[in-house]
Amino acid sequence: VLFRSSDGIFSLDRSLWLAACWLALKFVHETAHGIACVRYGGTVQQAGVVFVLGAPMPYVDVTSSWRFRSQWHRMIVAAAGMYAELFVAALAALVWSWTRTGWLNDLCFNLLLMSSLTTVLFNANPLMRFDGYYILSDLLGLPNLATQGRAAAIAWMQRWFLGQRQRATHGSPARQHLLAAYALA
Repeated sequence: VLFRSSDGIFSLDRSLWLAACWLALKFVHETAHGIACVRYGGTVQQAGVVFVLGAPMPYVDVTSSWRFRSQWHRMIVAAAGMYAELFVAALAALVWSWTRTGWLNDLCFNLLLMSSLTTVLFNANPLMRFDGYYILSDLLGLPNLATQGRAAAIAWMQRWFLGQRQRATHGSPARQHLLAAYALA
C-alpha cells in the first residue's frame, strides 16, 4: 500500500508539495536543535534562512553546544533535529494509515517520505558532515574526525604502498586503524 502511494511522486504538483514539506521539516529540524541547545544551557546566536543554490535552507547556530562539558548533551543537541523529524514521520504515518486517498493522505505520505528518508540517508549518515558525523565524533571522543581520518589513511597508504616510515602518531594503533577505516569509508 505504501508503494502505491508513491505513484506520481515526481509529478509537478507533487514535487511542489514535496518541496514545501521538506522546507517545513527543515524548520522543525533546526528548531529542535535550538530548543535542545537552550535546554542544556547553550545559546542560539543566530537563526534564519540562507539560500544555497537558490534553495532556502533554514539554519540555527548551536555552536555554543560544543562547549558543553557533557558529551551526551552535545550528542542530544546534534540528534534533536533527527528526533523531531522522526516524530513527524511517525505522526504522518499514523494519519496516512487512517485516511483515504486525497490531499491529506498525499500530504502525510510526503511528510513520511521526506522526514524518514532524508533523516536516515543524510542527517544520520556519519560519513557526511551533518548530525550523524558530530554524534559519532562525540561518541568516539575524536574531534575533527574527518581531518584526523584523512591523515591516518594517508599515513597508512604511504607506509604500505610507498614504504615510507611514519612519524610518531598520537594515539594507539587501534585508534589509527579506526580513523583510517573511517576515512576509507
